[in-house]
Amino acid sequence: MTRKPVNKKIETSKSASQKIGSKSKAITKTTPKKMTKKTTPTKSSTKRTLKKPMDNLTILKNSPYLKQPTQDTASKKQLTLKELFEKNLFSQKDEKMEIVLSGQYEAALDLMYEADAANLYPILIGPPGIGKTTLCRYYAQSRAKITGNDSFEWITFDESTKPAHLIGSFDPATTIQKGFSFDAFNPGPLIKAMLKGGIFLANEINRATEYTQNSLLEPLEEKTLLIPHIGRVKASNGFFFIGAMNPSELVGTHRLGEALKDRFNVWIELDYPDKKTEMKIIEHNNPYYKVDESTLEQIYLIINRTRTHHQVQTPASLRSGIALARLTGVAQK
Repeated sequence: MTRKPVNKKIETSKSASQKIGSKSKAITKTTPKKMTKKTTPTKSSTKRTLKKPMDNLTILKNSPYLKQPTQDTASKKQLTLKELFEKNLFSQKDEKMEIVLSGQYEAALDLMYEADAANLYPILIGPPGIGKTTLCRYYAQSRAKITGNDSFEWITFDESTKPAHLIGSFDPATTIQKGFSFDAFNPGPLIKAMLKGGIFLANEINRATEYTQNSLLEPLEEKTLLIPHIGRVKASNGFFFIGAMNPSELVGTHRLGEALKDRFNVWIELDYPDKKTEMKIIEHNNPYYKVDESTLEQIYLIINRTRTHHQVQTPASLRSGIALARLTGVAQK
């Protein structure tokens, strides 16, 4: 008599477990579908993840700025350090420069020609990165075509620049053997330009100390320079001295002495170029990665805004515009 209720209870528990099991099955059928939608990545996103590194490698491989082979193109032989040095030794006569000559740059170049013809010494003044050095190098190249004299020496001054860097120095070993003679003397760039009747560019001249600046007074006034233990040398005809400097209020500059300032007869002031000229320069210096006109316009607006905003202490230079154009061109390629 007591077994029947037990069987009913067992049957009841079985039916309940079946109901629970059917519900759990229904749940397990629907749950994976929801999870797959959230977690399973799509094919397109997988492709983008795999393709991105390949694009970067391809861009780097095809960059024209990295094509500097260290092998001989004929024999495929690896070049030594000496061979690389001889191969890459800079020569002014081999350089062919093309620059944008419009606006203030054309006027500045005309003034340099006139100063040279009148036997006067010019100095270019302007903010960093507007092309002062490039303009001087271009003038040296143009002058060489006219005169046939391609002698062009230049040095970028800083606080560590000493008169010996300009004049030259004696080789200790040769001096012991031959004494203080010209054979033991290694002439500096200023002496070379004076003897050859060439151009000497004193780049960033107001970064030099007063001690170094004073060594320029004699060659600028008398066209002579004293070499210790040898004697005083006189500059050959055609010697042309050009100075270039940033505004004196910038950090790292020194005030030019009044005596030195008085020896520069032609002062050429340069500023940031006008919009049309600056966009031409940016485009000219980006030959491999072209950008469209609207992008150039945006780049100019960005860098020009830094020059007019009162909270920007150091405005963007021409170099910044060129860099933005190159990066944009690479990204769009």
